[in-house]
Amino acid sequence: MYLDATTRPNVRARVLPATGISLATWIVMWCAQSIPTLCALANPCPPEDVRVAPALLFGGLLLVPTGALILTARTGRSWAWMRTLSYVVLVGLALGGLGAVLFSGGFTVPLV
Repeated sequence: MYLDATTRPNVRARVLPATGISLATWIVMWCAQSIPTLCALANPCPPEDVRVAPALLFGGLLLVPTGALILTARTGRSWAWMRTLSYVVLVGLALGGLGAVLFSGGFTVPLV
């Protein structure tokens, strides 16, 4: 889809995926707080809130590419490189943040 000078970009179609990715990541990080931590026999048990710091760090960092995508939603093709870079950074931070949150206290799957 090419935009010329007379057509305006669809802002909703450009903003919803970015906010959806951010909200879904924040919800999964919030739900991951209730997963019990793995207590290894050789090491002392990590504290209960060991997953809070990575969730806050990566959750806050997700605001940067999301904000860039929201700010460039009304622009034309000249800022397409910024949107592409912002999506790459957003998905990378989302996956890295989820990995950091899940594996910070030892990854366990409750069998109950």
